[in-house]
Amino acid sequence: MNELVTEERSWWSRNWKWVVPVGGCFTFIIIGVLALGGAIFGFVKSVQNDSGGNDALEIAKSNPQVIEVLGEPITKDGMGSYSVNYKNGHKTSEATIPIEGPNGTATLHVKTSGSDDALIYEIFEVQVDNTGELINLNQNQLDQGDY
Repeated sequence: MNELVTEERSWWSRNWKWVVPVGGCFTFIIIGVLALGGAIFGFVKSVQNDSGGNDALEIAKSNPQVIEVLGEPITKDGMGSYSVNYKNGHKTSEATIPIEGPNGTATLHVKTSGSDDALIYEIFEVQVDNTGELINLNQNQLDQGDY
């Protein structure tokens, strides 16, 4: 008897017709999602830096009253909210940043106006979550002349 010997085709030779277009589409989708995510991340970082919240956080971390209430180290406790507005060369910004230390949590509230060269802290305070105590950091800045 004559038997025909057929060689079984490989997985690639059987499936390349759908793998190539689907793989190509998924590649472009993944690249697009990564690019969009990078752009959003960059924009959020830019707003955080322009709002003055990061600088205010560093000042609050070194304040003796805040250290006494929250302990050390003081770190951010989440994302927070940031807002920056420019109008005719005048910048106003607001930042609300949750912070925490070993002894508790608080919220840093910052509202600034002016230009980057002459920034004025209108509101610069820490509100302790469990007691509601307000620590006014703006007065300390005026005393030090670092505003």
